Amino acid sequence: MAVVSEPPAPTSREAAVRVATQHDGLALAGLSRRLGRLSVPSATAVLVAIAIVGALALHWLLGFIPGLEPDAGLYISASIVTILVATPIVAYAQNLIRSLRDSRRVLKRMTERLAVALDEAERASQAKSGFVANMSHELRTPLNAIIGFSDLIRNATLGPVGNARYLDYARDIHDSGAHLLGIINEILDLAKIESGRAPPEKPAPFALVPMLEQAVRVTAPLAQKQDVAVSVDIAAEHRNIELLAVERMVRQIVLNILSNAVKFTPGGGSVQLSLDLSDSGLAVRIADTGIGMTAEDIKVALTPFGQVDNALTRQHAGTGLGLPLAKAMMELAHGELAIKSAPGRGTTVAMIFPGNAVMPKAPSLAAAC
Repeated sequence: MAVVSEPPAPTSREAAVRVATQHDGLALAGLSRRLGRLSVPSATAVLVAIAIVGALALHWLLGFIPGLEPDAGLYISASIVTILVATPIVAYAQNLIRSLRDSRRVLKRMTERLAVALDEAERASQAKSGFVANMSHELRTPLNAIIGFSDLIRNATLGPVGNARYLDYARDIHDSGAHLLGIINEILDLAKIESGRAPPEKPAPFALVPMLEQAVRVTAPLAQKQDVAVSVDIAAEHRNIELLAVERMVRQIVLNILSNAVKFTPGGGSVQLSLDLSDSGLAVRIADTGIGMTAEDIKVALTPFGQVDNALTRQHAGTGLGLPLAKAMMELAHGELAIKSAPGRGTTVAMIFPGNAVMPKAPSLAAAC
């Protein structure tokens, strides 16, 4: 059984020193309060008077030493010197102390206001998250019905449709409903991550390259429509890499970035997906030859619902959630989203995963950006 030794009791001398220190502190605090009630000139005069009394008392004490007996002129000169030296110093100190005291009051009020604002922001964030969750649930139910019934109509599952134009309308209804459902899912995912209420998902190893190739196949119709060539450049020794992460989340990140790269690359351009492995981690890069962005544009693009204002952006519908959601999901996976871009020179987005998420670990081949 461990014995806990108690600290030794303070000696009588230590206790006396402590009491004297506390007494001096209280005396100084009381003097400071009293001086604070006076104006600067009045407080300066009081402190200079105290300094004069102290100087005269010191000269009087020195008079008891043989050969140092002061005369009246020495007392007068000591008083004059004390006034000339102490007055500017005390006045400056008083101004500085009062300025610091005022700054402390202002800082205290600002701290209180910030605390109130932070509390209100947290409550607003919680209310927003609750509202988004409730609205998403309420919207998903009718949307699923719209998508399901329109799918039945467009495929003529229950029998032929009399007018072919109805099939086109049903197809448009189905595509619009699916698009709206995707937006709602993205908003809900981002709200959950921002509020820290994202349901924990256990990472599991999965084959990375097949998932990347599947994402490229999913974006192939959009790439063909845009006349953009999408290629995959992965070395043979990297094709068996497994990543320890949530596969659904990684797939969504890749799809968001790939679709953005295709959408904002003019016809005749290209998008390349590559993979680099180093001792420090794994980088999945998606590089395009599109319009590019400035540093300010990148900040806007990473802001929820932020959209870079240019001609090509206005040609494509979107909510501005693709990159913010990808960044939030990468941070949730303990990774990093790095963006390098320049106007007219394309954009490279790197999804950097930590080294302990790569299975198996391979020798260094390239440095992560």
